[in-house]
Amino acid sequence: MNKPFISCQVIQDLLPLYHDDVCSPDTRELVEGHIELCPDCRSVLEKMKENLMLGPEVAREQQTQASSLRRIAAYWNRSKAVAFIKGLSIATVVCGLLIGGYLLLTGWNIRSVPTKVIEVTDVGQMKNGTIAYHVKMTDGYNVKQVSYHLDENGNFYMTPLRPVIKSKAFADIGLANTYYWINLDEQKANHDPDGTGAGIQAVYLGTPEDHILIWKRGMTMPPASETAEEQLAPIE
Repeated sequence: MNKPFISCQVIQDLLPLYHDDVCSPDTRELVEGHIELCPDCRSVLEKMKENLMLGPEVAREQQTQASSLRRIAAYWNRSKAVAFIKGLSIATVVCGLLIGGYLLLTGWNIRSVPTKVIEVTDVGQMKNGTIAYHVKMTDGYNVKQVSYHLDENGNFYMTPLRPVIKSKAFADIGLANTYYWINLDEQKANHDPDGTGAGIQAVYLGTPEDHILIWKRGMTMPPASETAEEQLAPIE
């Protein structure tokens, strides 16, 4: 005759009676037959024996310590996650600032080229009245922009500009080595459209503090060279 199936829940309800030896012989036989085949219920019984040997106070203390350790581990894991996120955020911001700063330093044309590295030659007046001249930067660095400014006294400044971090000229052409030209009437119209200023009295290459004179009213200009005429003729 097959023995009836007894669930683990029923056996574990009987384990305290079995452990304290206050159950009937039939119940004991039933529990022993089950735990012989069931490692889970057998483990529950072993823990009951261990807790009895340690005493209730020690068992409660161990449970409290285990709970505290679990809380500490959970807090530590959260702290590590928060620290990682903060570190990643800070690193992202720092990298963004470094990249942005580098791009500004290499692409923002804010430094004027000093005249000590500017060589101006072949200044002359073209057949159409335009003033032509050749400019070369002797330090080998590139020029990316030229700004223009007409002050109240009629001084017209053309300022070659570079970024803070300079780049080498990759070829013997460009703004660092080329012919420049200036049409006085056009520049006056651009910078003094209402005609209230003094007009252009002098033209300089550089800044008000550091410049090279190109032309001044009353100055006799030689004819521009054939090279200047050839270089600038397509522009006119």
